[in-house]
Amino acid sequence: MAGVGEALVSAVLKEVLRKLGSAVGAQITARWKLRQDMESIKSTLELVQAVLRDAERRSVREEAVGLWLKMLKNAAYDISDMFDDFEVKLSQGKISSSVAKFSMGTKLKNLREKLTNIAAQRSQFGFTVHTCSTSTDHEEIKKRETTSKINRETIVGRQKEKLEIVTLLASNREQKTLVIPIFGFGGIGKTTLAKLVFNDDQMQNFDLRAWVYVSPHFDLKMIGKSIISQIKGQVEGLHDLQSVSNSLEEIMCGRSCLIVLDDLWESSCSQLTDLLQMLSNFKKESMIRIIVTTRTEEVAGKIGTVTPYKLEPLSDDQCWALFKNISFLPGCPLGEDEKNVMENIGRDIANKCQGVPMAAQALGFMLRNKAVGEWKNVRDSDIWSGSSTTDDVMPSLKLSYYQMSPYLKLCFSYCSVFPKGFEVHRGHLIQQWISLGFIPPSPDKHITLEKSTREDTKNSMLLRMHDLMHDLGRSVIGDELLLVDGEKEYSSSNGNYRYALVLNHEGQMAVCNDEPAKLRAIHFSECPEIQLSLLHKSLRILDLGKCPRGNLPASIGKLKQLRYLSAPDMLHKKVPKLVTSLSKLIHLNMSGSIKISTLPDSIGKLISLLHLDLSGCCKLHSLPESFGGLTNLAHLNLANCSLLETLPKSVGKLRSLLHLDLSGCRNLSSLPESLGDLMNLSHLNLSNCSLLNTLPESVETLRNLLHLELCGCTGLCSLSESFGELVNLSYLDMKNCYDLRSLPKSFGRLCELQYLNLSGCLKLNLKVDIETICCLTKLQYLNLSCCPSLMHIPESVNNLKNLHTLDLSRCNWIERFPKRLRGMTSLKFLLIQGCSPWLQQRVRESQFKNDMLTLPKFIVQRTASGICMSSNISLLHAVHAAELEIECLENVTSIEEAAAVNLADKSVLVKLVLAWTPAVGRVVEDEGLLRELHPPGNLKFLKVQGYMGTSFSGWMMNMASCLLHLVCIEMVDLPRCEHLPPFGQLKNLEQLTLKRLPIFRKLGTEFCGGSGAFKKLREFTLIDLETLEEWVTKASANGEFMFPNLHKLEICRCPRLRLKPCLPRATEWRIQASHEIIATKYAVGTSFSLTLSKLHVTECLLLSEEWALFEYLPALEILEISNYQKKKLPDSLVFLVSLRSLKIDISTNNSQEELCDWLVFLAAISDDRRLAVFPSPNLTALENLEISLNDESQRWCKKHDRWTLQNVKNKPTTFFERQVANIQKKVGQSLISYIHAIKQLAERLAVIGLGQTLRDEEIIRLILDHRLGSEDRTLVMSITSCTDDITLNYLYAHLRRVNGFSLSDTSQVSDTLNSPTSDNESYHGSD
Repeated sequence: MAGVGEALVSAVLKEVLRKLGSAVGAQITARWKLRQDMESIKSTLELVQAVLRDAERRSVREEAVGLWLKMLKNAAYDISDMFDDFEVKLSQGKISSSVAKFSMGTKLKNLREKLTNIAAQRSQFGFTVHTCSTSTDHEEIKKRETTSKINRETIVGRQKEKLEIVTLLASNREQKTLVIPIFGFGGIGKTTLAKLVFNDDQMQNFDLRAWVYVSPHFDLKMIGKSIISQIKGQVEGLHDLQSVSNSLEEIMCGRSCLIVLDDLWESSCSQLTDLLQMLSNFKKESMIRIIVTTRTEEVAGKIGTVTPYKLEPLSDDQCWALFKNISFLPGCPLGEDEKNVMENIGRDIANKCQGVPMAAQALGFMLRNKAVGEWKNVRDSDIWSGSSTTDDVMPSLKLSYYQMSPYLKLCFSYCSVFPKGFEVHRGHLIQQWISLGFIPPSPDKHITLEKSTREDTKNSMLLRMHDLMHDLGRSVIGDELLLVDGEKEYSSSNGNYRYALVLNHEGQMAVCNDEPAKLRAIHFSECPEIQLSLLHKSLRILDLGKCPRGNLPASIGKLKQLRYLSAPDMLHKKVPKLVTSLSKLIHLNMSGSIKISTLPDSIGKLISLLHLDLSGCCKLHSLPESFGGLTNLAHLNLANCSLLETLPKSVGKLRSLLHLDLSGCRNLSSLPESLGDLMNLSHLNLSNCSLLNTLPESVETLRNLLHLELCGCTGLCSLSESFGELVNLSYLDMKNCYDLRSLPKSFGRLCELQYLNLSGCLKLNLKVDIETICCLTKLQYLNLSCCPSLMHIPESVNNLKNLHTLDLSRCNWIERFPKRLRGMTSLKFLLIQGCSPWLQQRVRESQFKNDMLTLPKFIVQRTASGICMSSNISLLHAVHAAELEIECLENVTSIEEAAAVNLADKSVLVKLVLAWTPAVGRVVEDEGLLRELHPPGNLKFLKVQGYMGTSFSGWMMNMASCLLHLVCIEMVDLPRCEHLPPFGQLKNLEQLTLKRLPIFRKLGTEFCGGSGAFKKLREFTLIDLETLEEWVTKASANGEFMFPNLHKLEICRCPRLRLKPCLPRATEWRIQASHEIIATKYAVGTSFSLTLSKLHVTECLLLSEEWALFEYLPALEILEISNYQKKKLPDSLVFLVSLRSLKIDISTNNSQEELCDWLVFLAAISDDRRLAVFPSPNLTALENLEISLNDESQRWCKKHDRWTLQNVKNKPTTFFERQVANIQKKVGQSLISYIHAIKQLAERLAVIGLGQTLRDEEIIRLILDHRLGSEDRTLVMSITSCTDDITLNYLYAHLRRVNGFSLSDTSQVSDTLNSPTSDNESYHGSD
């Protein structure tokens, strides 16, 4: 769209004219007597400005006009830069008046002459002078005029939306006038939806119907005449508005009327009021129904009598259907193969249209009857990453741009500096607009472009432009933007660059010496080394936020015009002094610079600073007294400066401060009394300041404080009586203030308090304080969970007329449940998880007056109102719970319902489950719904289940920037998921589970999202991933593991999974029914795991010779094998040279042959280690061996009188010893009888053939050690001491002689042998 960029000229000229009339301009004029030149420039600019509208309109088609506007714009920029330059020199006092006069005079004269010459050329174009302020492109308006005619065969989708609008029109019949606004950006299908409604069969029942195209040129008389002409057929004699109004009343009074006002732009309340009065204020009662389509939510909100209807994009499938209907003509002579190829390409193109019908239509017409090659060119072209060439789409969006005020044009065009899909923090963007002079420097001013950006989050305030709007922005900014991508070939066009985006670039920018003095903003991304030219004196914005850790360039101090510096994660040990010489700096971000320990005393010189972010500077231990010199500072972030011990007294001089964040300053033990001087402070965050035991008395003077966070202040034991003076406080979080013992009596004076969290205040005496809390009549959210002193809820809880959420979770001692609680109509959510069964039963039995919900589980249900469907998810809007489990999300009926929940604002939410039911029909696409369910930044646990989308929304793809505290993620039942978000950049992620992803095939490096991934991940679980074939275990070519600090790895039922190029690094594995991992051969010497110490394998059906994994585990110390079903142990056990413990659970499936083989093996290893037969003599480190049979096998052994081994240790402990331990000497049994039983046991084992060699001296030792009385032990020892070569037979024979015992006493001996104790009933735990 050539020439649109020149529409910026009017905005630039307004900026220059403002500076001419500023204090600096007046000072230059007065000091150096340059009034004549200044006035000449001003008058020339005003003359040119009078013809700009015509010039901008003609520049679209006339190249010469476009070049003239470009010269004019560059001259205006040069004048603006000159003013900025001299303003700096004046403030520094570096130039004498004579030098200044000469220098200024020369520059001013040159620019005046240049501007005069450019202005003189305007005569050759014959521009029309515009005397009115309208900015409408009439030719564009004429082309865009609409009618109510519609071809239903060409419409795809929008049936649900049509039904909802028709239902709204049919409802509220008692309401005389109903206005339904439909809003959304250009090309989204607002007019099409209005046509569908207008031509619906139910709408034919209206007495009168009229369709009016309003256009950006708002004219009440024209609107009225259009309606009259459609109903009466003639408008003669209606020359004034009164006549039109009288005629409308004549034809509409007492009748039912449907009117569509298409494409309304007017935002003036008075004009919109006059419009509604003209169409509805009649003498007789009439039923007027009006549908309005508009691009701006502002207009929709002003004119609507119901909630404005936001039109969402089409789904990818609908977009493809629309594209296909247009691009494939009926009877098109295409072969089946060629058609399939084109359909695949067409689907890709339709998906890239992002649900915008006009884009799909335009591309469909463009590619009709074109060859496959041209379809591929469109799919693979830069249209999707650069500027769009779809001229059919741009005209509809261009009007949005023309309607903006000059400063908004500048703001809008600047947004396109960022790459497509980039998300920028709203506050940071506003600071950049201020830095460039687009808007005044009001610290609390929040400006939004009318839906040219889209908010993906509410809490973190991230904004992202729609791709079509991005294309428009790029066409507007034109050659002012320099793009340098280190991965692409770069060639400079020597343009008049004002902004630069540098990607993936190493070393010096090649363009720095072309025209460096004109650049105003540079954004670097993934550039390891930054070298700025010293000549960038006009630079206002330097953004290094997306670069690796490094240092600021040495030339930073020369950038005297710099207003915005974002340099997080720097390696400086202190903020460079050169930074403090940047007197115009308003935004400084050096967060995450972990080496910074001090700030220079000169920090106070940054008197223009509005925003300072030093969060995460964990070595910063103090602030200088000069810090109080930052008198304009509005936002100060010192979060997680964990060594910071105190604040300087001078902090009280920061009288402009609105936001102060000291969360996570764990060494901060006190706050200065001067804190009370911050009279404008509205937000104070002291959460997790664990050493802070009290607040200063001066806190009572913070009368403008609205938001106070004391969560995790574990040392805070009391609040002073002055705390009650915070009369405007509306939000107070004191969660986990463990030592807080009581609330001050003045607490009841916090009459504006709406949110109160006392969860985990273990010592708080709520027996008394609960009555005080019940005096806070404006309270909407009250969290008393985990407060052990809460034993009853008083009847005075009924005073809390606005309470909608009451959290009593884990309050186990509540004895009384107030009857009045059941009558509170405002109460929507009662959380009783973990409470006593008695209380839960009482709640279930209680008859509440409303549909109160018990959380955390929330089941979304559809409800019907007439023929209009809705869901109950909107009830969550007022909920502020720590945990939410939202199930059955497929029942949500509109995007607006989900957006209204506003999850991002629920700052206390730490656990969130979002669950759909798989394979169930949806009204709302899962992708769009997930986009609106953006959780808050404090979230720690996230589970997504049953999600049917093929891709993930922006917040999930950028979790690293918006969910900084996330610790655990579970992704379950995602049937269409082929690629996962880059979870690797979540710095605090410790647990990750992937379960049942049926088409997920590869776990590749894209999962990491860049270098330094998964630094804190401790547990990784893969379950039921039947199609997963490959896991790339190393994240980069330099050998960095994907999970460098993994402790526990669990892989269950992933039968195809192979690990490449080597085994992952972990200390504990569990592998279940995942055969490929165990059978895979790896490269020798490169795949050894030296960290794995414990491995549990279960349900592996490989043959013993197929177990290859053990070859690569030389450091393995503990091995457990469960449900092992083969005849012998894996051959590769011989490689486990470090193995200390081996546990095997054998499952033989009752095969007698296999069981006998195992019994022989068990007998072989059950003897003394010196004689044991084991698979390998290499297992010299083995200390513990446990081999057990399953229950069926053990029953077989008992039935057949066989023995099995349960535990063998690496010491002289044998299987025979365990049997001896189980044969006890009975009461009254003689010693000779007991010895005979032992001897008979030894003989029986030899008969069984287990290969035992039983040494008599060991057996006698066992006899002495097991259950002999002192008399028997003395007798045996006296016999054995008589000879050095004692045998069991000798002992037995000698005892017979001593006791006169005869072998005829066999019945007693037999009873002893065949009557085991209860210990012999099971072989488990016998030792």
